[in-house]
Amino acid sequence: MPQDEIRFEGVTFSYPGSDTAVLDGLDLTITKGESLALVGLNGAGKTTLVKLLCGLYQPTSGGITIDGIDLVDIDLASWRTRIGVIFQDFVHYELSATDNIAFGAPHTDRDREVLLRAAERAGIRTAIESLPEGWNTVLSRQYDKGGELSGGQWQRIALARALYAVDAGAGVLVLDEPTANLDVRAEAELFEQFLAWTEPVTSLLISHRLSTVRRADRIVVLDAGRIVESGSHDELLAADGRYAHLFRLQASQYADDPDTESGAIADA
Repeated sequence: MPQDEIRFEGVTFSYPGSDTAVLDGLDLTITKGESLALVGLNGAGKTTLVKLLCGLYQPTSGGITIDGIDLVDIDLASWRTRIGVIFQDFVHYELSATDNIAFGAPHTDRDREVLLRAAERAGIRTAIESLPEGWNTVLSRQYDKGGELSGGQWQRIALARALYAVDAGAGVLVLDEPTANLDVRAEAELFEQFLAWTEPVTSLLISHRLSTVRRADRIVVLDAGRIVESGSHDELLAADGRYAHLFRLQASQYADDPDTESGAIADA
């Protein structure tokens, strides 16, 4: 894991064939052990930032350093064993429940106790053990004695995968909208537990529900590829800027209709 910090320095990124910068001279420092939430409207650059951190893309200009070493100079296979990432469109493997969680750390030997603990914490162990073949059930009805999960249960599988990665030594954890199929209360409760379980780990959280990310150590607001606000939930409310406006808008909508999705802010 990073011994000191992850730093984005003047990072600009445009997709091939586009003249529009998704990230535009972005500067951001994430310290070891910090829980950082990224929020912003559609197209702000949140998911792009995460994919750059994972080495899936390289900046058009600027750089990303890990403890002062440029990410382009770090062996990507090695880096990816140190970072656990769950995207909103995470993969549903037509393999066993065991495989689906253990893929959080495919470079390690499987540990049954770690698997059980990850599933228990993610709230999916009981559902797994009630499947036709328990942990050996292929998660698809296309197979004999296969089983299917609901959208919310699949998201808990993905969260268990992330917890398994952390137990296997990942020092950076990224959760990019992995719980959109959970209701607002379940998501907030699960994220709060996640922050407690992964306290020594550097974590990046992305959610369109601002009530979910309020417990993060720091929240940064992205707009047009740049950071326009940064601070704790209380600090940003006191600043009465962009974050405060969006938070109050969601809170008022939720108060009007407790079953609503609470003023969703779309993904980048």
